[in-house]
Amino acid sequence: MPARQNDTFPPLPLIEDPLRLVTDDPAWTYTSTCAGGGGTAPLRVWRTADGGHLAIVTQSVGPVSITNAAEEITAALISQYPGPVVILEHYRAGDGAPHDRLDQVLVRPGRVPEWKAVWPIPPANPNFETHQDWMRECGATLLSARAR
Repeated sequence: MPARQNDTFPPLPLIEDPLRLVTDDPAWTYTSTCAGGGGTAPLRVWRTADGGHLAIVTQSVGPVSITNAAEEITAALISQYPGPVVILEHYRAGDGAPHDRLDQVLVRPGRVPEWKAVWPIPPANPNFETHQDWMRECGATLLSARAR
């Protein structure tokens, strides 16, 4: 799925088998330079069709949010999984919104982290059709997948 022009985020990758996880860790530990020092979060990782990985990190109760630890989480995942790694932050319904939310996080050297809403997004968003198709093809299944 091509990214729109001027979009610095990598496209959402295709997952050949959303039920075949590389990692399914309900209490993955991450560190952070924030005062809380880190936390734990559910982590699910899949191999992508292009040979990279897609990671979904779900916010859980803890001293440091996954958003505040984005740089450390990104560094840990990139060092652990070969190839390009696309990282999505997952916030469950009731965690500030009445529905689940997915945001793509991008951390580049020497820059502050950037986020892009993946789902839900309004129809006026230029990524709406692409993200809607991705959610229909595999995104919804990924949110409920567990290792088999």
